[in-house]
Amino acid sequence: MLKTVSRAAVAAALAVTIAAPAVAKERLSISTWGSPKHYQVAEFIPQFEKLLKDKSKGEISMKIFAGGEMVKQQFVPTAIPQGTVDISLTLLDNWSGTIPEVSILTSPLWTRSMEWSRDNLKPGKPIFDYFDAKLRSQGAVVIAMFDIGPPVISANFEVTGPDSLANMPIRVYSKGSGEVIQALGGAPTVMGVGDVYSGLQRGTVKGALGGLGGAVGLKHYEVTSNMFVPNGVMGTLIHAYVMNKDRFEKLSPALRKAVMDSALEARNHMQQFAIDKQTALLDQVRKAGKKVTVVERDGALWKGFEKKLEPLTAEARSKYPADLVKMVTSN
Repeated sequence: MLKTVSRAAVAAALAVTIAAPAVAKERLSISTWGSPKHYQVAEFIPQFEKLLKDKSKGEISMKIFAGGEMVKQQFVPTAIPQGTVDISLTLLDNWSGTIPEVSILTSPLWTRSMEWSRDNLKPGKPIFDYFDAKLRSQGAVVIAMFDIGPPVISANFEVTGPDSLANMPIRVYSKGSGEVIQALGGAPTVMGVGDVYSGLQRGTVKGALGGLGGAVGLKHYEVTSNMFVPNGVMGTLIHAYVMNKDRFEKLSPALRKAVMDSALEARNHMQQFAIDKQTALLDQVRKAGKKVTVVERDGALWKGFEKKLEPLTAEARSKYPADLVKMVTSN
């Protein structure tokens, strides 16, 4: 009888063990900044978390820190290599202090559409692999790369041409974006995402350059009268999610694949969402009673800005490696 009970007990124990869900062996911290409503946050993070749980078979869990709670935008290039956080959202141009080449992404050389970025800023594609290699040399791995759309200017003045920016204090978010505003005669002022609303409200800056999703999500239209949409003639905003290289390499090959595959799927979802959302966001600003000026590609306004930026464009062509310039500009 005892043998029968023992065998039954063993069988039951085995059944429980087999049926029990996998316990997470790895916990990854992930940090974002700016509005939690930004599509690069709201549409990426939930998807990534779900996909990673599924693809790792429950072996990876995530701890999420939103709104710059763990790492602010400007400090990501030091926080990720140091391991302050495992993964973070980043603006790639913020790495220009150690990787000068990233500033080409905010230069007038970049006139790619968001659709082109959707199809080409992926692992195995030239631009992704180029910058992934550069960041790996600094202790970071690019797990997702995407275009949140050309920056817009939320302003308390109307932009009717490049001369409208002359001597105007304009918030910028990076070295490259500052060079663009300076080339247009403006006075660039580097300012973190969280300070933009109050800066516009108090008149510290007369305008703010930034992503459309962020400008609308953080309601910059409440403290401005105009929105200027360059539509790519002033470059674009390439973001990424990056991971501490040591932490990534310590994962098993299967879990590294789970991270990369999950990030790619979440990124694809978010990138298409961003493309589809552009018109609705501009309509939201219009409904708030603000004037929205959209530059038509190759129209008179586009050509005016293009001409004003010619010296900066020429400088970019000579300053950056020829192979990178070709990647960015060739069809």
